[in-house]
Amino acid sequence: MREFTAIIVTALALLATPAFAQKAPLDPAVDKAVRSMLDSMNYRKVINDSFAQIQGSLPQMFLQGALSEINSDQRLTPAQKKAAIAKVEKQAPAATQQLRALFEDPTLAEDMIEEMVPLYGSRFTVAEIEQIAAFYGTPVGTKMLAVLPQLTIEAMQLGQRVMLPRIAKIIKANTAIN
Repeated sequence: MREFTAIIVTALALLATPAFAQKAPLDPAVDKAVRSMLDSMNYRKVINDSFAQIQGSLPQMFLQGALSEINSDQRLTPAQKKAAIAKVEKQAPAATQQLRALFEDPTLAEDMIEEMVPLYGSRFTVAEIEQIAAFYGTPVGTKMLAVLPQLTIEAMQLGQRVMLPRIAKIIKANTAIN
C-alpha cells in the first residue's frame, strides 16, 4: 500500500502540485499575471486531462502497488500472502472508485490553481510570467500542453520502473528479519 500511495503522490508532484507552498501576501500584479498565464496555458484542462489519464491507470496501479507490497513482505507466510492478495483483489474496485472520485472532484483543479499562484509568484517576476504565457501561445507551447498529460503518465511509469526496484531493495535490506 505504501508503494501505491507513493505512486499517487508522485503523480501529483509531477503535475507540479505544490502541496507545501507557503502562502505569503502576493503582489496583486504578480497574482494577476500568474492567473493570466495559467489561463493562457488552459491549465484547468491540462489538470483535468492529466487526471483523466491517471484514472485509466488506477486499477492497474492499485493492484500492482498492493501486490508488490504483499509479495515483498517477508514476514508473511505463503498462506498469509494468498489471503492478503485475495483481500486486495476484493477491495480493489471500491478503492479504485474512491480514487476516481478524488480525481473527479470539481474543486480539485481550482484548489490546485490557488496553490500554483503563490508558487509561480514566488519564483518569477511579472515580466517572466508574461514570457512564459507568450510561449504557451506559440505552436510549440500549444503542443507542449497537448502532450503534457501523456508525458506525465509516461514519466510516472519510467519513475516506477527505475525507482521502485531500488526502493524495494533498500526497504528489504532495512526490514529483513535476521
